Amino acid sequence: MNRGEVPGYEFEVPAGPRHGQSQRHGAGHDSLRQLRYTPQHAPAHRSRVRTTSSGVLSVMRKRNWLMGVAVPIMAAVAVGIAVVVLAGGGGGGGAAPSALAAGFPPARQAAGDFTGNTATSRVVLAAIGASAGTEVAAGGSDGGPALWVSTDGGAGWGRAELGGQASLTQPGSGPLAGVAHGAAGWVAVGTTLAGAGGPLVVSSPDGEDWTVAGGSAVPHTGDAVAAAVAAGAGGYVIVGHQPAGRATAAVAWYAPGLTGWRSAAVAQPGTSGGQMMNAVTATAHGFAAVGASGTRPAVWLSASGRTWPEVTLPAPPGSARAALDYVAASGAGILAAGTEFTATGASRPFAEVSADGGTTWTAVQLPVPGIGPGTGTTVTALTAAGGGFTAAGTYVTAAGPEVVIWTLPPGTSAAAAASWTAMTPQGTGLAGTRAQNTVTALTADGATLTGVGFTAGLSASGVPGAQEPTLWQSPIRY
Repeated sequence: MNRGEVPGYEFEVPAGPRHGQSQRHGAGHDSLRQLRYTPQHAPAHRSRVRTTSSGVLSVMRKRNWLMGVAVPIMAAVAVGIAVVVLAGGGGGGGAAPSALAAGFPPARQAAGDFTGNTATSRVVLAAIGASAGTEVAAGGSDGGPALWVSTDGGAGWGRAELGGQASLTQPGSGPLAGVAHGAAGWVAVGTTLAGAGGPLVVSSPDGEDWTVAGGSAVPHTGDAVAAAVAAGAGGYVIVGHQPAGRATAAVAWYAPGLTGWRSAAVAQPGTSGGQMMNAVTATAHGFAAVGASGTRPAVWLSASGRTWPEVTLPAPPGSARAALDYVAASGAGILAAGTEFTATGASRPFAEVSADGGTTWTAVQLPVPGIGPGTGTTVTALTAAGGGFTAAGTYVTAAGPEVVIWTLPPGTSAAAAASWTAMTPQGTGLAGTRAQNTVTALTADGATLTGVGFTAGLSASGVPGAQEPTLWQSPIRY
């Protein structure tokens, strides 16, 4: 367990943007805030956001960071992990955490920050985005869309206002799955369960006041699913899938700003298993979307978001089926991560990497914690951070699912397994006795990582109980 001070030599804080300091929620002057922000006069308080007083993470107040230089998706994650636990999947877990792993701070329970419709609301956090000190978390409350915003780099959070068509904002109308910031503002997407179903799109110029678009705002046929959104120089794109006979077809939409969505042309190779786009990111040359085509991982590239040809990818060795669920880009490098399954059903984390903007790709299996083959290890989040990449996942232990953090430092080869480091940080929300711990989304803002997720107690038979939101912040570490 990580009970001591953070080793100072462990930190390498990359150069990154520094944002104006906010005194929202009575933040004060703790050392992590001084690391991330250049002190400035606080902006005027925005009363339209329903705030909750939380301040900086208490654990970070106790640590001297300057010593170191200093959802449908959620439901799938939860169910998948529970099945693995009950099946007694492997993955080891006897190895002691490395010094680097011990230097990561714990998460904290954050039900007071991520509030729902009522005091007993079930809150899920599926996505997070950041821009110049403003961070937005997207997910759901009691099955309806919900967003939370922080204007001080993730220290204090408040429930964002969501207006528009009432039937699309009520409990049970469908949660949000992705969020992104672009030149015109913020866009968050999900899939509505109201009416005939279809993409759910909400937008905001500032991240605080949001408007949900009506069902006709995004052209679609049938029960189209909007899985993710990205913003780049060419505007905004949404990716997902929709039914196509007995299979599924990948779909995408594009817009120059927060409105005006149009259907994009996605290559349909006619694989028997269908296609799914699960994630998308802006790149140096446009956009990259990832998912699956049949039983193989798939990538689509687009310069403008209007057309999406598919790129043939190598399958991970020994996999019976594999899919990519997350993608991020840094310079000319594009990294996609997901989970592969063997013929016996064992799950293993893998990545598809490109160092040339998507022209060529290489598959690499990510290292797994502990001893043994790593069955039951899955990827749950990914972000570009400080010139490198950081991913989060879960692995199975006797105490329940715990969090693993993968890091790829800047300047190293993502295609080399030896370049990756797998760490098992300890503490609240990351590891614990008879608990299910998951980081469901990551973002980087300046020199700081912010992650959201959940923790839930496990019964004696391994069945998870009620989920409580968690918030994790750490300096970017390699």
